[in-house]
Formats: sequence, C-alpha cells, structure tokens
Amino acid sequence: MEERFNKIEDMLSQLIHMVGTMKAEQEEMKSEITGMKSEITGMKSEITGVKSEITGIKADLGTVKREQGELKDTVNILKRDNEHAHKEMLETLKSLESDQDFIWQKAVKNERDIARYVKQQD
Repeated sequence: MEERFNKIEDMLSQLIHMVGTMKAEQEEMKSEITGMKSEITGMKSEITGVKSEITGIKADLGTVKREQGELKDTVNILKRDNEHAHKEMLETLKSLESDQDFIWQKAVKNERDIARYVKQQD
C-alpha cells in the first residue's frame, strides 16, 4: 500500500510540476501577447499617421491641379490677347503699306508734273 501511496505521491508531484511548467509557459505567452498588442497599437498609430499624410498629400495635389488649371486659363487668355494684338499689328502694317504705296504714287505724279512744268517754263 505504501508503494501505491508513493506512486500516487510521485504522480501528484509530476502533475504539480507539469502544472507549474504550464503556468510558466502561460505567463510567458501572456507577456508575449501583451507585447504584440502594444506593437499592434503602435502600428495602428503609424497607419493613422500615414493616412493623415496621404490625406494631406491629396489636398496638396488638389491644390496643385487647381493652380495648374488656373495657369492654363491664364496662358490661354494671354495667347488669345497675343493673337489679337498680332492681328491688329498686321492690319496696321497693311494700312501703312497701302499708305506708303499711295504716297509713292503721289510723289511720282508730282515729280512728273514738276518735270512737265519745268519743261514748259524753259
């Protein structure tokens, strides 16, 4: 009987040892889980920061696109004004050319008239 008690006692001590080992492993796992949770929390905050940066970049991109559109409008206005000024300049040059031709014709006619007058006077 005593042998049975010794066996039972050995089994109990083994069980206690196994339970102690399991408890230690469980505590270690709990600490690892706590560490993982804190890492996850840190990652979540980093993700939130990245999301806010992306939002800021999107806002900046929208501003850049709007400004680019405004610049295109300004360039188009300047082109239109430049074309208008160019047309006016061409019209003015054509008018000056016509005036110059007319003046030359008058000058030639006057020179001929003067030459005839001088011939008549001689």
